[in-house]
Amino acid sequence: MNWTATEPTGVKTAEIKAELESSVNGLIIAMHPVCAHMVQFGLDYHKFMDDNDPVGLLGFIEKYRGDSYWRLAKFANGLQMDLDAVKNALLYPDITNGPTEGINSLTKCVKRASCGRAKIDLLVSKTILRQRDTEKKAAV
Repeated sequence: MNWTATEPTGVKTAEIKAELESSVNGLIIAMHPVCAHMVQFGLDYHKFMDDNDPVGLLGFIEKYRGDSYWRLAKFANGLQMDLDAVKNALLYPDITNGPTEGINSLTKCVKRASCGRAKIDLLVSKTILRQRDTEKKAAV
């Protein structure tokens, strides 16, 4: 028997930890009631995001749009303003702008390597040459 599995009184350590955690959570919520509200906000947000659920998005916006905590209301109103974009992100999770960001990163890297002396012609040339080298390496 592992000596850490039980306490001398026979109560399991996991039960003690669970009791301690619940009492600490209760104390925090009693001292700061906003914590429970914020936790619920996070759970509601992740529920529709993890399920890619546009209907859940609309319910989330309705629930928090007029919230008494202005930051949460501001967040929900921001989602409302960008509703089409957020819906599309939920409906089409496999579409990404990663390749575009990769080219932007490459361009910035080339510009930094040239210490700011590269004009647009040189940047375009270097970017195209680096892209060709990457494609050749990938083909091998």
